Parts: sequence; structure tokens; C-alpha cells
Amino acid sequence: MIELTDRESLVFELLVKNFIITANPVGSRFLSKKIRTQLSSATIRNVLNDLEEKGLVSQPHTSAGRVPTDKGYRFFVDRFMRRKPLSDSEKKVIEGTFSCFSRDQDLILARASQVLSEISKQLGIVLSPRFEKGIFKRIELIHLAERRILVIISIASGMVRTITIELKSEIPEEKLESTARVLNERLAGLTLAEIRDTIGKRMDSASEGDIGLINLFVASADELFSINEEVSLHLDGAQHMINLPEFSDIDRMKQMFNIIENKRQVIVHLLNASNKNDSISITIGNENSEKMLRDFSLVSTSYRVGDITGVLGIIGPTRMHYAKMVALVDYISASVSRILSAS
Repeated sequence: MIELTDRESLVFELLVKNFIITANPVGSRFLSKKIRTQLSSATIRNVLNDLEEKGLVSQPHTSAGRVPTDKGYRFFVDRFMRRKPLSDSEKKVIEGTFSCFSRDQDLILARASQVLSEISKQLGIVLSPRFEKGIFKRIELIHLAERRILVIISIASGMVRTITIELKSEIPEEKLESTARVLNERLAGLTLAEIRDTIGKRMDSASEGDIGLINLFVASADELFSINEEVSLHLDGAQHMINLPEFSDIDRMKQMFNIIENKRQVIVHLLNASNKNDSISITIGNENSEKMLRDFSLVSTSYRVGDITGVLGIIGPTRMHYAKMVALVDYISASVSRILSAS
């Protein structure tokens, strides 16, 4: 466990806060002017050397000041960070955005990612609720054409999934109704994941409904009762990221756009791994299991829609205002949960 003296704590906290604001290495002369005590530049240099030996700061160039390391950011977040509430104007922007928005879940989540990015100036990311974790409520089968039906799957949280199925032959309306009835009777109360894994056994002895259609449901269970996680990710804010000093380097900028455009599954995996409960999760730099994200930090939390949860948060460089990001993610999570649960 790292322990700091009062003097080291004072210097370290000031260094991190100023680097987050300016993105410039922080030197001893600057710190001595900011610290209104009798600490000389030479004394502060010694303190900085001690902090460097403890792995909390590093010196990019021999003539430059120090910058926090990933270990330093983690220590700062755990030991010094104080929750900073959003301003009234920021809260008004968030509430105004959602109050005039549609009740369509995808639109709400897309807008949430936009608001996250607009206020944070980082990447705003929102992962749709885990559809397969929801409790099955009912299924409806509706004729669209002679050999096409619309399947509507509703779960207890209020989420709905629709999919169109092509049939080999037309099925009478009464057969559609009896098929829906037997499916509802045998599947009610199960999670969609349970249905996907056991539907064959549960429908094996069905004596009513259209047997061909029931067999089609069994054969198509993976498609019907799952969701493509890659398309359920809402991501916004690249236009803000390119203006950050960290991305003045062309290689870093390419890395960011590669993650956004080609590695969305990496972000989905990271989000799912980061939130095992309803608390705020902060993953910093090399704490990320994915190598390509080790120059970035993730601040995330879950939001709730009835009995299922989704994840939202922000991704940005390790030099971020962690206290504000935590407050922002927490506030929007509560807003999204409230809006979706009421819709």
C-alpha cells in the first residue's frame, strides 16, 4: 500500500489537478508558486523524485516537469477524488434533452450517448439492455402477407423485439393464434436465454398450434431470442476527441478511429466486463484488458429498465476530469433509468 506524507500528498494532488486542466507537464517552479508555504523549488524537486520512485508520476523528458502515471491516476481517484456535482446548467441541458424526446428506446439511448459526449467532450457510449436477460411476457404472431409473419416478443421490463419470418406456406389465422397461445403457455416466466437453451424440450410434446411453425421457432431460437450486441452499441463524440491535445499525434488519432470504426466489439466486451453491479466503475489505462485501450480510461455504470440492465459511460484519454465524469455518468444513468421505466 502506498503511503504519502502530508507534503507529498499536497504536491501530488496539485500536480494531478493541474495536469488534467492544462495537459502540460508540471514543474517544481510552478508548484512552488502555487503552494503558499515555505517550500522551495529544490524541496519540491525532491518530493517529485520521491513520487516518481513510488510510481505515481513520470518525467516525459529530462528537462520537463512530471505527469501522472496510470498508477498515479488510480491512486488519485481512490484517495483524493471528491464527487463534483453537475452544474445547474448541465442538468438543465440533460433534462431538456430527454423531456422533449420520443419514447422510442433506441432513440433515447442514442441521444444519451450524444449528451454524454457533448458535456464530457469524450466518447459517449451506451449499450442497450441485455435483451436475453429479460423475463418473457408474451409473443404475438401477425400476418403481413401470405407467407410472411411479424413476430413480436415482449418482456416484462417493457422492451419489445420484432422480427419478420418467411414461411414455406401460408398458415391460417386460427393456427397462428393457437401457436402463439401454446408458446405463451410454455415459455411464460422464463428468461429469453433460458428459452433459447431449452425451447426444444419445452415444445417437444405440443399438441396444438402449427407444428411446422413451432419447429421453425425451435430451429431459429438463437436468432429470435438473442440480440446482436454490436448493433446495440450507441457511440458518439469523435468530433470532440480530435480536439484534445492527446490526439494531436496522428498515430494516436488513428488508434482512436480504429477502435471506433472497427473494434466496436472490443468496447462492448469492455462495458460488459466493467459493470458487475450498479456502482460506478473506473478503469484506467493499463488496467484495461484490451491492449488497444491502454491509453484510455473508461467511466461507466449500469442503468435499469425493469428487470434488466444496460451500461453507459464515457471513454477518453487517461487525462480526464474523473470527478466530473463520475457525476455525469451517474446522473444520466438515473435519467435514462427513469425515462425508460416510465415509457
